[in-house]
Amino acid sequence: MLSTKDVPHLIDAHCHLDFEAFDEDRDQVLKRAEENKITDIIIPGTQNKFWNRINTLCSAHKKKSNTIRLHPCYGLHPYWVHNHEQNDLKHLERYLDKNKPVALGECGLDFRPQYINQNRADKKTQTMFFEAQLDIANNQQLPVVVHSVNATEAVMQSIKKFNNITGMIHSYSGSLEQAKQLIDLNFLISIGGSVTYPQAKKIRKVAGELPLNALLIETDAPDQSDHGNRARRNEPAFLINTVKEIAQLRNETEKTIAQQTTINAKKLFRL
Repeated sequence: MLSTKDVPHLIDAHCHLDFEAFDEDRDQVLKRAEENKITDIIIPGTQNKFWNRINTLCSAHKKKSNTIRLHPCYGLHPYWVHNHEQNDLKHLERYLDKNKPVALGECGLDFRPQYINQNRADKKTQTMFFEAQLDIANNQQLPVVVHSVNATEAVMQSIKKFNNITGMIHSYSGSLEQAKQLIDLNFLISIGGSVTYPQAKKIRKVAGELPLNALLIETDAPDQSDHGNRARRNEPAFLINTVKEIAQLRNETEKTIAQQTTINAKKLFRL
Protein backbone atom coordinates (compact mmCIF):
# COMPACT_ATOMS: atom_id res chain seq x y z
CA MET A 1 0.00 0.00 0.00
CA LEU A 2 1.14 3.52 -0.78
CA SER A 3 2.84 5.42 2.02
CA THR A 4 0.61 8.13 3.46
CA LYS A 5 3.30 10.26 5.08
CA ASP A 6 2.92 13.10 2.58
CA VAL A 7 -0.83 12.74 2.01
CA PRO A 8 -3.18 15.00 4.01
CA HIS A 9 -6.66 14.05 5.12
CA LEU A 10 -8.99 12.11 2.82
CA ILE A 11 -12.78 11.85 2.62
CA ASP A 12 -14.41 8.66 1.35
CA ALA A 13 -17.41 10.16 -0.42
CA HIS A 14 -19.32 6.88 -0.73
CA CYS A 15 -19.00 3.81 1.47
CA HIS A 16 -21.65 1.33 2.63
CA LEU A 17 -20.08 0.89 6.04
CA ASP A 18 -23.41 -0.25 7.49
CA PHE A 19 -23.54 -3.36 5.27
CA GLU A 20 -23.33 -6.79 6.89
CA ALA A 21 -20.00 -7.37 5.15
CA PHE A 22 -18.43 -5.20 7.88
CA ASP A 23 -20.28 -6.59 10.88
CA GLU A 24 -17.45 -8.82 12.10
CA ASP A 25 -14.61 -6.29 11.90
CA ARG A 26 -16.06 -2.79 11.52
CA ASP A 27 -13.89 -1.35 14.29
CA GLN A 28 -10.77 -2.76 12.67
CA VAL A 29 -11.88 -1.37 9.30
CA LEU A 30 -12.19 2.07 10.86
CA LYS A 31 -8.80 1.73 12.53
CA ARG A 32 -7.17 0.92 9.19
CA ALA A 33 -9.01 3.84 7.62
CA GLU A 34 -7.63 6.15 10.29
CA GLU A 35 -4.11 4.83 9.67
CA ASN A 36 -4.56 5.74 5.99
CA LYS A 37 -5.61 9.35 6.65
CA ILE A 38 -9.38 8.96 6.28
CA THR A 39 -11.15 11.60 8.39
CA ASP A 40 -14.71 11.40 7.07
CA ILE A 41 -16.88 8.70 5.51
CA ILE A 42 -20.19 9.38 3.76
CA ILE A 43 -22.62 6.47 4.24
CA PRO A 44 -25.52 6.30 1.74
CA GLY A 45 -28.87 4.65 2.39
CA THR A 46 -30.46 2.17 0.00
CA GLN A 47 -33.80 1.05 1.47
CA ASN A 48 -36.03 2.45 4.19
CA LYS A 49 -35.49 -0.60 6.40
CA PHE A 50 -31.79 0.28 6.68
CA TRP A 51 -32.04 3.99 7.51
CA ASN A 52 -32.18 3.36 11.25
CA ARG A 53 -29.14 1.09 10.96
CA ILE A 54 -27.12 3.91 9.42
CA ASN A 55 -28.45 6.43 11.94
CA THR A 56 -27.51 4.18 14.85
CA LEU A 57 -24.05 3.45 13.44
CA CYS A 58 -23.22 7.12 12.96
CA SER A 59 -24.63 8.18 16.33
CA ALA A 60 -22.86 5.41 18.25
CA HIS A 61 -19.55 6.09 16.55
CA LYS A 62 -19.78 9.81 17.31
CA LYS A 63 -20.02 9.02 21.03
CA LYS A 64 -16.92 6.81 21.12
CA SER A 65 -14.58 8.42 18.58
CA ASN A 66 -13.74 11.86 17.32
CA THR A 67 -11.07 10.64 14.91
CA ILE A 68 -13.16 9.54 11.94
CA ARG A 69 -16.51 11.17 11.38
CA LEU A 70 -19.35 9.12 9.87
CA HIS A 71 -22.00 11.05 7.95
CA PRO A 72 -25.40 9.56 7.10
CA CYS A 73 -27.47 9.83 3.95
CA TYR A 74 -30.93 8.37 3.45
CA GLY A 75 -32.54 7.40 0.18
CA LEU A 76 -34.15 4.77 -2.05
CA HIS A 77 -31.73 2.97 -4.39
CA PRO A 78 -32.96 2.08 -7.90
CA TYR A 79 -31.68 -1.50 -7.67
CA TRP A 80 -34.32 -2.25 -5.03
CA VAL A 81 -37.13 -0.31 -6.68
CA HIS A 82 -39.24 -3.49 -6.68
CA ASN A 83 -39.16 -3.31 -2.87
CA HIS A 84 -39.98 0.40 -2.57
CA GLU A 85 -43.51 1.63 -1.98
CA GLN A 86 -45.10 4.99 -2.60
CA ASN A 87 -45.36 5.59 1.14
CA ASP A 88 -41.58 5.24 1.40
CA LEU A 89 -41.27 8.66 -0.23
CA LYS A 90 -43.41 10.28 2.46
CA HIS A 91 -41.43 8.40 5.11
CA LEU A 92 -38.18 9.60 3.53
CA GLU A 93 -39.32 13.21 3.59
CA ARG A 94 -40.16 12.99 7.29
CA TYR A 95 -36.99 11.05 8.11
CA LEU A 96 -34.75 13.61 6.42
CA ASP A 97 -36.46 16.48 8.17
CA LYS A 98 -36.07 14.84 11.58
CA ASN A 99 -32.55 13.41 11.29
CA LYS A 100 -30.72 16.07 9.25
CA PRO A 101 -28.33 14.01 7.08
CA VAL A 102 -25.60 15.47 4.88
CA ALA A 103 -27.41 14.38 1.69
CA LEU A 104 -30.30 12.46 0.21
CA GLY A 105 -29.24 9.21 -1.37
CA GLU A 106 -28.48 6.86 -2.75
CA CYS A 107 -31.01 7.44 -5.51
CA GLY A 108 -30.83 7.36 -9.29
CA LEU A 109 -31.26 5.16 -12.33
CA ASP A 110 -29.83 1.76 -13.25
CA PHE A 111 -30.71 0.71 -16.78
CA ARG A 112 -28.59 -2.43 -17.02
CA PRO A 113 -30.57 -4.84 -19.24
CA GLN A 114 -30.45 -7.71 -16.76
CA TYR A 115 -32.44 -5.64 -14.24
CA ILE A 116 -34.91 -4.24 -16.73
CA ASN A 117 -35.48 -7.63 -18.41
CA GLN A 118 -36.13 -9.36 -15.11
CA ASN A 119 -38.91 -6.84 -14.40
CA ARG A 120 -37.08 -5.96 -11.21
CA ALA A 121 -36.67 -2.30 -12.01
CA ASP A 122 -38.52 -0.94 -15.02
CA LYS A 123 -37.39 2.44 -16.28
CA LYS A 124 -40.70 4.21 -15.63
CA THR A 125 -40.84 3.20 -11.97
CA GLN A 126 -37.17 4.00 -11.43
CA THR A 127 -37.62 7.45 -12.94
CA MET A 128 -40.67 8.16 -10.80
CA PHE A 129 -38.80 7.33 -7.58
CA PHE A 130 -35.69 9.22 -8.71
CA GLU A 131 -37.51 12.41 -9.63
CA ALA A 132 -39.62 12.28 -6.48
CA GLN A 133 -36.41 12.15 -4.45
CA LEU A 134 -34.91 15.01 -6.43
CA ASP A 135 -38.00 17.02 -5.58
CA ILE A 136 -37.64 16.20 -1.87
CA ALA A 137 -33.94 17.12 -1.92
CA ASN A 138 -34.69 20.35 -3.72
CA ASN A 139 -37.33 21.30 -1.17
CA GLN A 140 -35.08 20.45 1.78
CA GLN A 141 -32.00 22.02 0.17
CA LEU A 142 -29.98 18.82 0.38
CA PRO A 143 -27.42 17.56 -2.13
CA VAL A 144 -28.18 14.20 -3.74
CA VAL A 145 -26.01 11.11 -4.06
CA VAL A 146 -26.82 9.68 -7.48
CA HIS A 147 -26.38 6.13 -8.73
CA SER A 148 -26.19 6.13 -12.54
CA VAL A 149 -25.47 3.01 -14.59
CA ASN A 150 -26.21 2.88 -18.33
CA ALA A 151 -28.39 5.92 -17.70
CA THR A 152 -26.31 9.10 -17.80
CA GLU A 153 -28.46 10.87 -20.38
CA ALA A 154 -31.66 9.98 -18.55
CA VAL A 155 -30.17 11.13 -15.24
CA MET A 156 -29.31 14.49 -16.78
CA GLN A 157 -32.80 14.90 -18.19
CA SER A 158 -34.29 14.30 -14.74
CA ILE A 159 -31.86 16.68 -13.03
CA LYS A 160 -32.71 19.44 -15.51
CA LYS A 161 -36.30 19.45 -14.25
CA PHE A 162 -35.22 20.92 -10.92
CA ASN A 163 -33.74 24.29 -10.15
CA ASN A 164 -30.80 24.67 -7.79
CA ILE A 165 -30.31 20.93 -7.25
CA THR A 166 -26.74 19.80 -6.62
CA GLY A 167 -24.96 16.61 -5.68
CA MET A 168 -22.55 13.92 -6.81
CA ILE A 169 -22.61 11.15 -9.39
CA HIS A 170 -21.09 8.28 -7.50
CA SER A 171 -18.76 5.74 -9.13
CA TYR A 172 -19.02 7.66 -12.38
CA SER A 173 -19.08 5.54 -15.55
CA GLY A 174 -20.13 7.97 -18.27
CA SER A 175 -18.09 9.82 -20.89
CA LEU A 176 -15.89 12.88 -20.51
CA GLU A 177 -18.38 15.03 -22.42
CA GLN A 178 -21.26 13.86 -20.23
CA ALA A 179 -19.19 14.59 -17.13
CA LYS A 180 -18.67 18.16 -18.32
CA GLN A 181 -22.43 18.53 -18.82
CA LEU A 182 -23.07 17.24 -15.30
CA ILE A 183 -20.58 19.73 -13.90
CA ASP A 184 -22.50 22.48 -15.68
CA LEU A 185 -25.58 21.18 -13.83
CA ASN A 186 -23.76 21.73 -10.49
CA PHE A 187 -22.83 18.09 -9.91
CA LEU A 188 -19.50 16.65 -8.84
CA ILE A 189 -18.02 13.52 -10.38
CA SER A 190 -16.94 10.83 -7.95
CA ILE A 191 -14.17 8.40 -8.95
CA GLY A 192 -13.66 5.00 -7.36
CA GLY A 193 -11.36 2.03 -7.62
CA SER A 194 -12.28 1.33 -11.25
CA VAL A 195 -9.82 4.06 -12.29
CA THR A 196 -6.94 1.79 -11.19
CA TYR A 197 -7.72 -0.80 -13.87
CA PRO A 198 -5.59 -0.27 -17.00
CA GLN A 199 -8.42 -1.34 -19.33
CA ALA A 200 -10.82 1.26 -17.86
CA LYS A 201 -9.99 3.75 -20.60
CA LYS A 202 -13.12 5.90 -20.32
CA ILE A 203 -13.00 6.62 -16.59
CA ARG A 204 -9.22 7.10 -16.69
CA LYS A 205 -9.73 9.79 -19.32
CA VAL A 206 -12.40 11.45 -17.15
CA ALA A 207 -10.16 11.39 -14.07
CA GLY A 208 -7.23 12.76 -16.01
CA GLU A 209 -8.95 15.63 -17.78
CA LEU A 210 -11.76 17.03 -15.64
CA PRO A 211 -11.14 20.11 -13.49
CA LEU A 212 -9.89 18.96 -10.11
CA ASN A 213 -12.43 21.14 -8.31
CA ALA A 214 -15.18 18.93 -9.80
CA LEU A 215 -13.85 15.59 -8.49
CA LEU A 216 -14.60 13.48 -5.45
CA ILE A 217 -13.03 10.15 -4.48
CA GLU A 218 -14.77 7.11 -3.04
CA THR A 219 -14.46 3.40 -2.39
CA ASP A 220 -18.09 2.22 -2.69
CA ALA A 221 -16.96 -0.39 -0.16
CA PRO A 222 -17.52 -3.26 0.29
CA ASP A 223 -17.80 -3.37 -3.53
CA GLN A 224 -15.55 -2.14 -6.36
CA SER A 225 -12.09 -2.87 -4.96
CA ASP A 226 -9.13 -1.30 -6.74
CA HIS A 227 -6.94 -3.37 -9.07
CA GLY A 228 -4.37 -4.22 -6.42
CA ASN A 229 -7.05 -5.48 -4.04
CA ARG A 230 -9.41 -6.98 -6.60
CA ALA A 231 -9.63 -10.33 -4.81
CA ARG A 232 -10.45 -8.70 -1.46
CA ARG A 233 -13.42 -7.00 0.12
CA ASN A 234 -13.12 -3.27 -0.43
CA GLU A 235 -12.71 -0.85 2.51
CA PRO A 236 -11.97 2.85 3.09
CA ALA A 237 -8.25 2.25 3.77
CA PHE A 238 -7.85 1.43 0.08
CA LEU A 239 -8.89 4.95 -0.98
CA ILE A 240 -5.24 6.00 -1.03
CA ASN A 241 -4.70 3.77 -4.07
CA THR A 242 -7.30 5.72 -6.04
CA VAL A 243 -5.57 8.95 -5.03
CA LYS A 244 -2.26 7.60 -6.28
CA GLU A 245 -3.74 6.56 -9.63
CA ILE A 246 -5.49 9.87 -10.25
CA ALA A 247 -2.31 11.74 -9.38
CA GLN A 248 -0.36 9.73 -11.95
CA LEU A 249 -3.01 10.24 -14.62
CA ARG A 250 -2.99 14.01 -14.04
CA ASN A 251 0.76 14.35 -13.46
CA GLU A 252 0.02 15.99 -10.13
CA THR A 253 1.02 15.15 -6.57
CA GLU A 254 -1.02 12.89 -4.33
CA LYS A 255 -1.12 15.75 -1.84
CA THR A 256 -2.79 18.01 -4.42
CA ILE A 257 -5.44 15.39 -5.25
CA ALA A 258 -6.11 14.69 -1.58
CA GLN A 259 -6.38 18.35 -0.60
CA GLN A 260 -8.71 19.42 -3.40
CA THR A 261 -11.05 16.41 -3.24
CA THR A 262 -11.33 16.96 0.51
CA ILE A 263 -12.21 20.62 -0.06
CA ASN A 264 -14.78 19.56 -2.67
CA ALA A 265 -16.44 17.04 -0.34
CA LYS A 266 -16.53 19.46 2.58
CA LYS A 267 -18.19 22.07 0.43
CA LEU A 268 -20.80 19.71 -1.08
CA PHE A 269 -21.77 18.01 2.18
CA ARG A 270 -21.25 21.11 4.36
CA LEU A 271 -18.88 19.27 6.67
